[in-house]
Amino acid sequence: MAACDTSQSAMRKPPVNSPLIGNYSYTPSSFPIPRGTLTFADIQFPDTVNPLFSSSSVDLELQAALWGAPVIYDQHFHVHADELTEVPLPQNGDVLDNGKTIIMHLRHDLRWSDGQPILASDFRYWWQLDQDPATGATNTFGYDQIASITTPDNYTVVLHMKQPFGPYLFYLPYAAPQHAWGHLNHIDLQNLSSVYLQPTVTSGPYKVVSMIDGQSYSLVPNPYYRSTTFHGPFLAHLIYHAAGSATQLSIMARQQQADVTMGYLSNLLPSLPALSNLPSDVRLLQVPAAAYEHLDFNNGEPLFRDEAVRRAIALALNVCGMLAAVLHDPTCHLRATQVEPPPSLVYDPTIQVLPYDPTQAKLLLAQAGWHLNQQGLLVKQGQPLRLNLATTSNDPVRRALVAWISRDLAAIGIQIQAHYYDDATLFGLYTRGGILATGRYDLALFSYANSPEPDDEYFVFDSSQIPSTQSPDLGNYARVADPLIDQALIQGRTSVAFAQRVAAYHRFLERMAHQLYIIPLYLDETVMTADARTQGIIPNPNQFALTWNIADWSIATP
Repeated sequence: MAACDTSQSAMRKPPVNSPLIGNYSYTPSSFPIPRGTLTFADIQFPDTVNPLFSSSSVDLELQAALWGAPVIYDQHFHVHADELTEVPLPQNGDVLDNGKTIIMHLRHDLRWSDGQPILASDFRYWWQLDQDPATGATNTFGYDQIASITTPDNYTVVLHMKQPFGPYLFYLPYAAPQHAWGHLNHIDLQNLSSVYLQPTVTSGPYKVVSMIDGQSYSLVPNPYYRSTTFHGPFLAHLIYHAAGSATQLSIMARQQQADVTMGYLSNLLPSLPALSNLPSDVRLLQVPAAAYEHLDFNNGEPLFRDEAVRRAIALALNVCGMLAAVLHDPTCHLRATQVEPPPSLVYDPTIQVLPYDPTQAKLLLAQAGWHLNQQGLLVKQGQPLRLNLATTSNDPVRRALVAWISRDLAAIGIQIQAHYYDDATLFGLYTRGGILATGRYDLALFSYANSPEPDDEYFVFDSSQIPSTQSPDLGNYARVADPLIDQALIQGRTSVAFAQRVAAYHRFLERMAHQLYIIPLYLDETVMTADARTQGIIPNPNQFALTWNIADWSIATP
């Protein structure tokens, strides 16, 4: 069965010349008819597999198997059409009025898993559900930039935007089966297992046949699935298992109880001996992730409003030595240079990190009025330079990083007091006393995971996103308040032309690197295992898209 056809209804216009568009290659299955069983596993069981409510990486792993999407992003963060005949771009006439009108052209052969046609009205229905507070949708931002949706025919969806919106491709609405859900009250959707956890009508390459809550899903091919990019499904049976812990997951990989395992945190690999003792026919797949560990300054504090102090601390850290000692990376290839690491399409290769130079660090601090006392501590106006560093608990790698940072800063006279918090306390809302949200720290050590859309940076670094009593759930924990950064981020999100967006984000990245509001340390890694029988497994640097091409996964069978 080949889901990618060349019927007139599915034909695309000639390819456009856009750096957003890439080439997708897959390993053709030896068996065009679905056959074989593939088991994949992660640590947790999903909370939901419905795109209206998904939020965690494991939610999205199952979502990719069960739901089609207008477009998808590959491992290079290039965009491909899935349910559409083409990616909507200014170059092909699908983006008009300077970005205020977006046209989605649907394939004419799309069907729900029950055989009913997927129509333009289903995409409008999904957006209406997403924007209705009664639904309780998890992800409403971005979609709220759509003022209205019209459907001039069954295969054309027209988005009328409130204003030009640069990240529009990341927020094209999904389709929801109006024929199956339309009789339901929106408020009831997240309380029905047939919608929320074990959906009976879906649009992806596979469909649910059974589920054991908290343990496993059993999926079979959706015979009606069609895609402009993908070619499967190629599996007769796809099984998902929740391992319960990283240790148990690694044991499943070593004992070949699962063909594919994923969801490992790279900083926990040293504590998983099973992964260093895999059978010869099990591959360990590791690629740098679009996620980075970093050291934040609390830029709301008077001390850190002095760029010289921030720069001195950055110069005092021997990051390459840290990576060699803690992460066993002697070549320093995981060093992060900026907050948009590869494969971000706005990555700026001209940005360089500061060298390790404690002598220059001491000089900068002396110029800022800090001097060593007899105990070897920096003092200014009688006050020693003591900093509280906040990070997560139960993480041996971060403890080792904190020890290294403490030694490096002690060498120039700065004393560090480390504080370890559980995730709920460290990342809690402002109104719940979250350490980062309320700014009860001097330095903070944690990681950020980026999506393919650089507009993520707006929520982390725009001054309007600093948490407060009135806005307790915002994410500018570092309290960056820089008009030049705000200006660049706004231009990036209000420009539709790709070249203009890249220029705006390069100004943002240059300003971040020069001002050192945070110190990027190193890239995390995407870590998976795959049995040698599996085909088509392509690790994705986006840790929320590990199964992005699951439609084309296959397995060699006798």
